[in-house]
Amino acid sequence: GSADAIEDGIRSSLGLIANGSAFNSNAPTLAPLSAGFDPLSATPAADGGGSATVPALVGATFLMSMIPVGSLANGGQLAALSLGADTLTKAAGSFTGGGYEAPQPNPEITETKLLDRDVQEDHKGPGRLEHWTVSSAKMQREVVLEVFLPSEDKGPAPVLYLLEGVDTVLPTPFRTRTNVAQRVEDENIIAVAPSGAPGSNWAEWIKDDPRLGRNKWDTFITEEFPSIIGAQDNIELNGKSGVLGLSMGAGSALRLAANHPGHFAAAGGVSGCYNATDDLGYETIRLNVETRGGNLDNMWGPRGSELWQQNHLPAHADKLAGTHVFMSAATGALGAEDIKKYGTEPGVLFSGYILEAGARECTNQMSRALDRAGVKNDTFFMPTGIHNWTAFGPGMNAAFDSMIPVLK
Repeated sequence: GSADAIEDGIRSSLGLIANGSAFNSNAPTLAPLSAGFDPLSATPAADGGGSATVPALVGATFLMSMIPVGSLANGGQLAALSLGADTLTKAAGSFTGGGYEAPQPNPEITETKLLDRDVQEDHKGPGRLEHWTVSSAKMQREVVLEVFLPSEDKGPAPVLYLLEGVDTVLPTPFRTRTNVAQRVEDENIIAVAPSGAPGSNWAEWIKDDPRLGRNKWDTFITEEFPSIIGAQDNIELNGKSGVLGLSMGAGSALRLAANHPGHFAAAGGVSGCYNATDDLGYETIRLNVETRGGNLDNMWGPRGSELWQQNHLPAHADKLAGTHVFMSAATGALGAEDIKKYGTEPGVLFSGYILEAGARECTNQMSRALDRAGVKNDTFFMPTGIHNWTAFGPGMNAAFDSMIPVLK
């Protein structure tokens, strides 16, 4: 048919997966996907899209419209069959490789203390960047953190914890892909990004994992590291802290705040999922853990256990009362910038489309739960963008704009 009819068909197929698919008529719907943008417009092949990419994605989109949005595992399997075995790993949000084994507990580590502060002389941005090596008594291991500091003492400052996506390696994407260093310098805050927590969901695991080690990140972020930074003579704190997560870290950030009411003045999530007990939330968490070789039962026990229920945030939105909550998400619909940046990587486009559609639905569900609980929440929704930096970048900027004033 006409170009308009073809475009309408593309919009419809994108909308099906975003709204829960044709087989999930009870799924809450997202914002309309036809409001003033071109998810798969006629982007010139010269911009990096490649002549075969758009037709391939149209076909993939149609196939995905037949799969419920909650069935991320099935979607990942289909992607792996059609695009290669490494697609499932990419779908989990990896931008650095296939994961790695986290350190196993060392019984000789029995004390939480600062072992080293290493100034990163190669840091070309504003402010000061240091690597802090901290021993954790709870995890019996060493943790390396990126600590962003103003270039000079500007008075008491808040601490903003930044929780990365699935791989958590150094340098973190907060250093390489965001303007957090500039924000630290301009607005007198301290930003802290821990590393070395692959596939952990930054959670408090009930058992050690053969591949992912001992994960007690709840304790580390709310108790162990605050005691370290609070004891530094050359750092003056204002008593406020916030936590902001990206992808895997998004749900973790809001869970930390909900599990410790009043501890964080602000909590934010960029392109994340806040569910745990429904299919959408469970499969998202499973994807994070299992693509990095972890055993999901070691985290919160079998599916449906009390811990899983406690960490299903829409059912406990009231615990975030008094916390400034921010969330952002795109739709998974492809925009010109997605094609330009990732047009030669159809696996990234396809998996990014699946995951961001899920993140948008999770964000909508969490926002509605907060509204019902009377908890004010600040949301930033983008009409296009896959689960990658076309959505993460604007989301992080909006998060900084929303959260930093509350912390100061």
